[in-house]
Amino acid sequence: MQPLLNLPFMKKPAGGKSEQPAHSSVSPASPTDDEVRLKLYKLIIERYRDKIEEYETKSVSELKSLIQPHDQKITSLRDSITAEFHPYVYEEHFLEAAKSAFAHISSFRTIPAPVSFWLSFPEMQEIMAGDEIDKSIVLCSLLRSLGSESAKVFVTDTRNSYVLFQFSSKSYVADHSQRELLEFDSGQNAMQCLKGRILYSINDREYEDFQEG
Repeated sequence: MQPLLNLPFMKKPAGGKSEQPAHSSVSPASPTDDEVRLKLYKLIIERYRDKIEEYETKSVSELKSLIQPHDQKITSLRDSITAEFHPYVYEEHFLEAAKSAFAHISSFRTIPAPVSFWLSFPEMQEIMAGDEIDKSIVLCSLLRSLGSESAKVFVTDTRNSYVLFQFSSKSYVADHSQRELLEFDSGQNAMQCLKGRILYSINDREYEDFQEG
């Protein structure tokens, strides 16, 4: 397997240090248990950051396996979307279903993790949040489950992640940073709207490295 090491989008920086309050004669309030617990979690993450990120590094085949159109959670969500159509016919209903899928994933908050860390779909559902690539992986899984042959995740060197797909002679870009599903006349125009240099694209069947050559 070809490991993907030290890609810039993988390393998610920890939050900056908070400013210390000015000295005051008034004694500060004692921190709550939740505040102390949060500080403890941060210490644990910082101590084991390298080990976590080493464990979370994915090979090409492992990245492809993250996109799971046949996963039970994905197919359950797909079925709830297609239930709006009687019956669901890809040629007639896919675009509306894709919009519903994007709206659902867009309802999750976009929260970068303090370390490189991949969330599963159940974990994202539990906290209703994920970073851009987590959301792209789930959306791509959903679109593939809805019948799209072309849906792929594109990752750029600006830490942005997008899902591109084609339908009925049009190309579409799911932009999580703007919460927009954009339509273009061609795939070339669609790719030109991505921020930064493309590092790679991927779905459950193929991987393309744009850094080669």
